Amino acid sequence: MNHLTKRVQTFSTAVFAAEEQFELFSMRIGSMFDMERSKVVEAFDASIESINFGSMLVSRMRTQPFVYERVRRRISGDLMDHFMIRVDLENVEARSARPSAIVVIDLAQVSERNMTPSHNISVVLPRRVFGKDADALARLHQLPLTHASALFLADHLVSAMQHGAHLDGEVPRAIGAMLPTLVVNCLLDERRFADEELKADRDLMLLSKAKQIINDQLCSQKLNPNNLARQLGLSRSSLYRLFEPAGGVAKIIRESRMRAAARAIAEGDIHVRIGDVADRYCFSSDAQFSASFKTYFGCTPSEFRASTLETNPAGPARTRQSSNDRVFPVWLANL
Repeated sequence: MNHLTKRVQTFSTAVFAAEEQFELFSMRIGSMFDMERSKVVEAFDASIESINFGSMLVSRMRTQPFVYERVRRRISGDLMDHFMIRVDLENVEARSARPSAIVVIDLAQVSERNMTPSHNISVVLPRRVFGKDADALARLHQLPLTHASALFLADHLVSAMQHGAHLDGEVPRAIGAMLPTLVVNCLLDERRFADEELKADRDLMLLSKAKQIINDQLCSQKLNPNNLARQLGLSRSSLYRLFEPAGGVAKIIRESRMRAAARAIAEGDIHVRIGDVADRYCFSSDAQFSASFKTYFGCTPSEFRASTLETNPAGPARTRQSSNDRVFPVWLANL
């Protein structure tokens, strides 16, 4: 059915020649991680099924072992402000495999080199849906959790993957809206009071406040480093030091505007001029917006709009990826 094809994407290396399989799979997950083989073999057997719930993306992955990491350069480059909640499953073959652990991966933090589990289910949610609990959740980064409430959450995510493709109407979005509360209650309850006693790190608090100000003022010409420093009560040098690991405050503002513009293009009226979107988010000209957009997303704003509508290919690919291979990165951009 049409509503399912728009919400479900599948990928398998089985349809490609053995010598191409690893490269094409690495392109598929390359929107979030860098990866390398754990051992050199020509063929690479892997498959991914992803379901778009509107406010979250749920995926099942079966794969040969590989090493993954998310380095500071990538974090500074893509500014992906999401959490991945990964369920590690015991059995590679069984579709009803039981969860063995749950792992929180904060995509705004460096992920050290690690081996991916051969069978796992993951959900990606934007940081903003966790509100004041986001900083506490970030402290669980890359820690395997096996306590009872974590495994209860894991069972819920397995069920979402198992049944998600067949949900209709507003049910998928409603399930996505409920999940942040479930995550917080299952993963943070035991740490909440300790976290409050220890207090959040000052820089994390300032960064969180700065990101909120930036997101609230993306359409304002007055949003710039000087005014942001004034609103935070910081000197310019302190503000620059705060944002230095992410590539600088001006870069964060510019790319936050780019991502907001992408969401506006994807979700807005198709008759609205892309130039009007560029103007709304304070880009100096249509040409400057188009060039910056292509550098950031790998396609022009017009190609991006076409890919979200699934009416045209997303423009000439720089690799052998098809327009279908670009679906998941578009979903990420719209979370």
